[in-house]
Amino acid sequence: MRPVFILITIFTALFSLVSYLGQFHQIFELTSHFKLQYLIISCCTLFFWIITRKKSWTFVSLGCILLNLLVIVPWYLPSSQIIVGDEVNKIRILQLNVFINNQQYDRAIALVKKENPDIAIFQEVSEKWAEELKVLRQNYPYVFHFQDNRIFGKSIYSKIPLENQDIKIISKRYKRTSLVTELKVAEKPISLIVTHLAVPITRISFQVRNQELKVLGNYVSKLESPVIVVGDFNTSIWSPYYQKFVQKTGLRNGRNGFGIQPSWPTNLPLLYIPIDHCLVSPEIQVLNSQIGKNLGSDHLPLITDVAIPQKSESS
Repeated sequence: MRPVFILITIFTALFSLVSYLGQFHQIFELTSHFKLQYLIISCCTLFFWIITRKKSWTFVSLGCILLNLLVIVPWYLPSSQIIVGDEVNKIRILQLNVFINNQQYDRAIALVKKENPDIAIFQEVSEKWAEELKVLRQNYPYVFHFQDNRIFGKSIYSKIPLENQDIKIISKRYKRTSLVTELKVAEKPISLIVTHLAVPITRISFQVRNQELKVLGNYVSKLESPVIVVGDFNTSIWSPYYQKFVQKTGLRNGRNGFGIQPSWPTNLPLLYIPIDHCLVSPEIQVLNSQIGKNLGSDHLPLITDVAIPQKSESS
C-alpha cells in the first residue's frame, strides 16, 4: 500500500508543478486543467501520510494542496458587486454544447422552457438539431443561426432583439467562425459574441485554438460597448492562453465567486473540467452562475444571470 501512495504522491506533485508551465508546451498546458483533481488526490494522500506518520511525505502532500488551493479558492470568494434595487436590467443566459451525437432534443428544449432564459445559445448544432430547435421560435422570436457545416453550427435564440448580426472569422485557414450581434438593453448596446474554439488534441489544432483566442481577444479589446462572450472555449480557467485572453480583453468569468463549476466531459465525471464560459465586461454584474443537469451531451449546460445597470453611477 505504501509504495502505491508514494507513486501517487510523486505524480501528483509533479503534475501540480508542471501545470504552472502550460505556456511552454502543449502537454504542460493539458495538465493545467485538472487543478481540482490534484487537490482532491493530495487531500487523500495527506490523510494517508498523517495516519502512517510519514512526516516528509506529509509535507509533500501539503505542498501540493497549497499549490492547487492558490488557484481554486479565489473562484469561491464572493463578489464585491452590489445590486441596487430595481435599477438594473436582469438577463438570464443559457448555453449548451448539444454534442453532435446527442439525439435527446426534447430534453434540451424542456430545459429552455423550465429555466426560461432571455437568451438561449447552442453550439455543435447539426442540421437535425437546427431543425428541432425551431420550436423555440414560439417564445424566442429573434434568432441568429449559422451552419459552419452539416454537423457544426451555432444558434442564438433570444427574447431581446439581435441587431447588427455578423459572422466573425477567427481562423481563416480552417474557416472557423464566431457569431457577433448586438443587444439593446436600456438603450445601451451590448455586444454578444458566441464562439466554439478548436479542440486542441493535435499540435496543429492546439495552435489553431490558441490563435483563435488571440484573434478573438484582439477583436473584443477594440469594442467600445460592453461585451458578453459565450461559448465552448475548449480550455479551462487555468490555461495560460485563457488567462492571456482575459488579460487582453478585461473580461470577467461569470463563474467568479460561484465556484469552479466543471462542465465537461459528462461521460468521465472524475475528469470534469470547466471549459464552457460566459465572460462579461466589468460594468455587467453577475448575479448567479450555475451548471445544469446532464441532457445527453458530453457538456453540461451553463446558466448565467447578469444585470446591466440602467444608469451609470455618476448620473
